[in-house]
Amino acid sequence: MDPTYFKSLAGSLRYLTCTRLDILYGVGLISRYMETPDQSHLYAVKRILRYIKVTIDDGLFYKPTDNFSLVSHSDSDWGHELDERKSTIGFAFFMGNTVFTWSSKKQAIVTLSTCEVEYV
Repeated sequence: MDPTYFKSLAGSLRYLTCTRLDILYGVGLISRYMETPDQSHLYAVKRILRYIKVTIDDGLFYKPTDNFSLVSHSDSDWGHELDERKSTIGFAFFMGNTVFTWSSKKQAIVTLSTCEVEYV
């Protein structure tokens, strides 16, 4: 497994997530293995590329609007990560109907309840 080849593909997918939010979670998962990828990680990258091929016409379309209301959404999962049992948190900000920033991050600690996840 050539790490340079894997990093090139994963980096290209990370760039593509600006307009393809549907692949954001999967690309985030494979990006965790940039330093030590193995064959299963390359298979995951190729699966995402096959998905993009069949959904090539999907994506975000940014159009002008008069609706300038600022709306935010946030969510977290509790221990969904099976490898380390860490929770993932995320948020998205919308201006009108268009998302302009978002983030998803795996928490640094293992939490013991949904309440603790929200607090952290």
